[in-house]
Amino acid sequence: MEHISIAGRPEPVPVSAAAERMLRERLEEARGSRGDAPADGLEALVGQRIGVLLEGGMPSIDVATMRAIVDHVELPAEDEEEPTGIGRALQGIRDKLAQRGGPAR
Repeated sequence: MEHISIAGRPEPVPVSAAAERMLRERLEEARGSRGDAPADGLEALVGQRIGVLLEGGMPSIDVATMRAIVDHVELPAEDEEEPTGIGRALQGIRDKLAQRGGPAR
C-alpha cells in the first residue's frame, strides 16, 4: 500500500500502487492537454472525492475506486462560461451528487 499526498488532503492517503499510477497518469494527461491550472483543479476535485470516501469509512483507495473517481470527475471546458441563475443551481446539485457518488450528468 502506497501513501500519496493530494491537494485538499492534509494527511497522506493510502492507495494501491496501481491506483497511484492511474492518478499520476490522469494528472499528467490533464497537464499536457489543458495546462497546469486545470490539472491542479482536477487534483483538488479528486482529493475532495477521496476525502468523502475516507470519511465515510473506506480504509484505502484501490484501483477500481480510483478509476471510478478519475473517470467521473470532470473539469469544466475551457470555453464554457460560468453558469448563472438556474444553471448555477443545477451545477451545485450536480457537484453535490458527484461528491456523494451519484451520477454527474
